[in-house]
Amino acid sequence: MDYQKALQSIRQGKLSAVYGIMGTELFLQQELLQTLMSQFGEADNLDMTKLDMDEQSLDAVLDEAEMFSFFSDYRLIVVENVQFLNAKSNQKLSPKEEKRLLDYLNNPNEASVLVFLIPSEQIDKRKKLSKTFQKTTCFVEVNPLKEQEVSRYVQRFIDGEQLNMTKEAINELLIRVNYQLTEAMGEVAKLKSFALSGQPITIEIVRSLVPRTLESNVFELTDAVMKKQVERAVQIYQDLILMKHEPIALHALIVSQFRLIIQSKILNQQGFLEADIAKEVGVHPYRVKLALQSGRRLSLASLSKFYEELIEVDFQMKTGIGIKETHFYLLLTKMVAM
Repeated sequence: MDYQKALQSIRQGKLSAVYGIMGTELFLQQELLQTLMSQFGEADNLDMTKLDMDEQSLDAVLDEAEMFSFFSDYRLIVVENVQFLNAKSNQKLSPKEEKRLLDYLNNPNEASVLVFLIPSEQIDKRKKLSKTFQKTTCFVEVNPLKEQEVSRYVQRFIDGEQLNMTKEAINELLIRVNYQLTEAMGEVAKLKSFALSGQPITIEIVRSLVPRTLESNVFELTDAVMKKQVERAVQIYQDLILMKHEPIALHALIVSQFRLIIQSKILNQQGFLEADIAKEVGVHPYRVKLALQSGRRLSLASLSKFYEELIEVDFQMKTGIGIKETHFYLLLTKMVAM
């Protein structure tokens, strides 16, 4: 079932006996769980049990699901770390356990709401159990959203909370968390506390309160390289090395940033608008805007030449040629000379 439809159904009180929540986007998973819990009345009256499939057997889970509550109309049973539906998993069900689960799925206890949390982006759909599971449960995917979906989600939340936050501040927030929804919503919660003072949330406030992710730091590093700001670029790079980030991993992210700059520049020269480029390369329009701004500093020929240097260095680093930490400084020297 579509995530939003599942939320709407729960809010309308239309509960399913069994839920399968599959995916790695923690915020969406927790939002769905909180919405479910809100349907059970006051927290004091909630009859809820949490089980971990890494520690409990399936029989223990089903024993809980088949019990009736003495305190409320429904019991909520949340089962974490469910992996037995995956193609490769250490959680193996015996034929007896699998039959018991199939029987329960086809005839669940209507006084229980059983929730399976599946922390993976896909299951083995070839299995009979997986097919029955998807068919008989309310099966909801909560995988990471695309950048533009994250942007819309955060914007809707900010509008709903009536937070006075500038567009530039929202864009800066998304860049700093690398368009990760769970991280973005966590930072918005902190910014919401700041907003209680009555002050608007500006880009300066975001810069002072929201820490950067690795990807965001590499974006700043790439920006410094493109602007030929040697001292700034060296400082950012050294800080990242001191933070124990691997030079090869940093280089891979730099390559990715330059690839986006070149792609955006080529498509822009072909007449594509920022929004069209964003759709074509699968990133948020604001990232395209920044990439185009960076790309204006050099010709396409110069960018392509530097990109070839990046690819060559990538090969050298992975094959052990030279000292990993010094390749960046050589690249920076070549950029300054362009």
